[in-house]
Amino acid sequence: MKVVVIGNTGFIGSNIFNSLDKAKEYDLIGISKNEIDLSRKNSHVALSNYLTADCIVIMCAGVKKQLGDNLDIFEKNLNIVNNFCRTVSRMSPKKIIYFSSASVYGEDVVYSEKISEKTPVQPSTYYGIAKYTAERLLEKTCTENEAELVILRPPLIYGKNDRSRGYGPTGFTYKAINNEEIILWGDGTEYREFIYVEDVSKIISRLINSDHNGVVNLVSGRSYNFQQILDSLSGIIGSGIKVKEHQRTKAKVDHHYSNKVLNDLVGDFKFTSLESGLVDMYQSLITLKKEEQLNN
Repeated sequence: MKVVVIGNTGFIGSNIFNSLDKAKEYDLIGISKNEIDLSRKNSHVALSNYLTADCIVIMCAGVKKQLGDNLDIFEKNLNIVNNFCRTVSRMSPKKIIYFSSASVYGEDVVYSEKISEKTPVQPSTYYGIAKYTAERLLEKTCTENEAELVILRPPLIYGKNDRSRGYGPTGFTYKAINNEEIILWGDGTEYREFIYVEDVSKIISRLINSDHNGVVNLVSGRSYNFQQILDSLSGIIGSGIKVKEHQRTKAKVDHHYSNKVLNDLVGDFKFTSLESGLVDMYQSLITLKKEEQLNN
């Protein structure tokens, strides 16, 4: 089976690519921004040379929200999906697995029930709007070209090799290791989902052979708050970490998700707990820091 990973050198894409490569079960092709920059005009022509009618495409390419949430990045993300859709129209691959985001549900929206695939979307950021626009464009393109489409909506994905270092598990861990001050908005008790990146790769390996079409919330169904991240890091490091509370600029919002659809698709999958994920990431970052010190 031919599998094409677009964005294979990024944080999520590289983990997926390496996991599939180790399995030795696929004719695997990786395409990075250095090879084809999908934000550029007519880049779909070059991408068409890699896709075939019998291949499966895992689409991870895009500009992260952590790198800026503005109109310029919104435009880049739209250019990327536009060029990808043009490629799909030309080549009609068998299946597309597209990485969208739970941001389409709205980051500041209060929900009285768990967020499911049937929850109405209410994107409130440029990133979320771009992701939902991409979903609709792909749905139309895949319908017209008879290609299967799985849309994944993950919450914040964290883990080693994440260079964005945003607000949450990865950014907090980097700052704790380097004895830097961690900014905590409010009291840090708002709930969010955090998914360990290696879990994402394992789930993708199961979804490749699934016949499911449509939206899937890529979630464990368990949320944590930011104070729990800090408590876990304190236990791991064994010493105090620097934290400074800032007054919240927005109302406190908790997010909890239903993972029933995902469970039905991938079976009894055991997600990495926040505590275990932080331990693995902390150890890998400490090792990397020691190697950098030796090299210097």
